Amino acid sequence: MQILIRSAKIIDPSSSYHLQSMDILIEDGVIKEIGKDLDGNGADEVIEGDDLHVSNGWVDMYATFGDPGKEFKEDIETGLNAAAHGGFTKVAVSPESNPVADNKSAIRYMLKKAEDNAVDLIPIGASTKGLKGESMAEMYDMQLSGAKAFSNGKHAVSNTKVQDLIFRYGGNLNAAIYTFCQDSKIADGGQMHEGVVNTSLGLKGIPPLAEEVMVARDLFLAEYSTVPVHFSHITTKGSVHLIRQAKQKGLQVTASVPAHHLAIADDSISDFDSNFKVSPPFRDSEHITALIAGVADGTIDAIISDHEPQEIEAKFSEFSTAEPGIIALETAFSVALEALSSTMSIEDIIARFTIGPRKILGLPQSLIEAGQNAELTIFAPFISWTYTEDEIKSLSKNSPVLNKELTGLPVAIVNNGKLYLNS
Repeated sequence: MQILIRSAKIIDPSSSYHLQSMDILIEDGVIKEIGKDLDGNGADEVIEGDDLHVSNGWVDMYATFGDPGKEFKEDIETGLNAAAHGGFTKVAVSPESNPVADNKSAIRYMLKKAEDNAVDLIPIGASTKGLKGESMAEMYDMQLSGAKAFSNGKHAVSNTKVQDLIFRYGGNLNAAIYTFCQDSKIADGGQMHEGVVNTSLGLKGIPPLAEEVMVARDLFLAEYSTVPVHFSHITTKGSVHLIRQAKQKGLQVTASVPAHHLAIADDSISDFDSNFKVSPPFRDSEHITALIAGVADGTIDAIISDHEPQEIEAKFSEFSTAEPGIIALETAFSVALEALSSTMSIEDIIARFTIGPRKILGLPQSLIEAGQNAELTIFAPFISWTYTEDEIKSLSKNSPVLNKELTGLPVAIVNNGKLYLNS
């Protein structure tokens, strides 16, 4: 298959063509030629249009599909389609399925179902058995079977001894060790961010302290174990400050933030729309400002989708009983771009979807040069579009930005010799 990308601005700091508008000719999954006015007569597909940019393939470090056992929320096929539609060439999938992905068979199942796709699935194995936080799962066996990261999902490991063992044991594996920080006792029964809005609505709040006390504990453990630790789903001003200080001390820590937490504030819940109920919760403007600053100065290394589909029955109930989570793979880039574009350049924003995630996950950095395998995301950062229900590739529809006008359109991905072109 031959693909020609016509006159696209290349975003790849490692490429000799960085920030230049060039044609890219791809043949059988390999970049054959980069230049001006290339001959496209033999191309099976020509991708062209206004405002085209091309970068290394985007990597999402955290999404939940639910397959096996919860395929009615999202199966692997529809989840990978949603990822492709959102511009991602790789997506790391959480262990929160039924049964939990806490053994080598579960990892092999995920990889088998994701074969022969334009998007690479990266399995995240459970760090504890059944995600219960009581004893370590079979991390080594899962790593041998293809797990590139370990996480206890959205269940903080409250047992400090177990968390210490996970960090120290995980440090010997060729895998990223995630930690999700939310003290379940402090957050117990909370429905949204604790502040002015939750008080006015009469909903129990989740204070920033629930996150920050766990961040502080795990930073102490990371320093003690001297191994790399990834702080996933960071959402508060205090967490950003603590991680910034830890990095300045030289600790091997990294952090990621869900894209929609950079743009959506807790006051969006004023009409009790359950599509704004997420875990961790959307915070207020003070925390959002701190998160954006953290992304801009590199304290936060990566932006994740935190894609968490829910079936209609799980969402359309009273806010207090609705399940948390939103679909986000298809809109993560656009939402993050709008939130960050006034403080960061497009190339620095793209780095949080490419360079940052690849470093954390230990993946090779792809390169836009002739002779290299083509793993590319084509996008138009200044094009406006409306996210309608017809656009959704996910099985679920629980989006807080449905029918909203967004800026920044993923156009296509090229990976594994395949092309996914948004229609």
